[in-house]
Amino acid sequence: MKDFAGKIAVITGGGTGMGRELARQLVAEGCNVAMCDVSEAAMAETKRLCEVEKLPQGLRVTTHVADVAIEDHLKRFRDELAEQQKTDRIHLLFNNAGIGGGGSLFTNTREQWERTFNICWGGVYLGVRTFLPMLVAADEAHIVNTASVNGFWASIGMNQAHTAYSSAKFAVKGFTEALINDLRLHAPHVKCSVVMPGHIGTSIVSNSRKVQSSDGSDRLNADEVALTRKRMIAAGVPDADKMTEEDIQAAFAERRLSFWSRLLGWGPEIV
Repeated sequence: MKDFAGKIAVITGGGTGMGRELARQLVAEGCNVAMCDVSEAAMAETKRLCEVEKLPQGLRVTTHVADVAIEDHLKRFRDELAEQQKTDRIHLLFNNAGIGGGGSLFTNTREQWERTFNICWGGVYLGVRTFLPMLVAADEAHIVNTASVNGFWASIGMNQAHTAYSSAKFAVKGFTEALINDLRLHAPHVKCSVVMPGHIGTSIVSNSRKVQSSDGSDRLNADEVALTRKRMIAAGVPDADKMTEEDIQAAFAERRLSFWSRLLGWGPEIV
């Protein structure tokens, strides 16, 4: 697919990061966009940025609140998209939504582990299942599934467990490679690609904290403070054992968006 003008793209996780930039670039190419995210406010900002330059007449950018780990949410997204975009087909599907967290079978809860896995892997699987009929209905279409460098290498260092996210991203890679052939046999006009990005400076760490937290807070709870302190000590942070709780909170807040925090394991959600 070389021309995006007049096409319709679906983007999951369109509120921030790579999803936001995808939306902006596609709109700039004259592509209609329907995005979903768990944050209505984040999507509103993405839409505003898309509309900074006047949209071509008739171009549509729609936002839809949905958790990609829940099939009924994606079905609702699909139905809203069909109504608001006035279509029975789409041309592009970007299964982009993802979070970190739940890296260890020992230090994280089962709920945290499965939350990460169900979004990062389940969201891709359910996204394809939900939107495949609309892709097949188009004259040409393309699926883009976002995996990660951690789908090649299941580690971010010897001091940090990373099982949930890495397992999910390996699954996305294998699923996409198998899907390429499945589509070739049954819907050859629909293509499929997997993206394996490295460490990118998005807000996934802070977003993961909000999704994983029962109260949506950016602050660490007592257990997470203790775990973060332990990781900082292991990473060789000076005087980490003497830092107060507020020092730990401040250190995590300062570094949660940084590239190095994800490599060193300074917080409970590492990408």
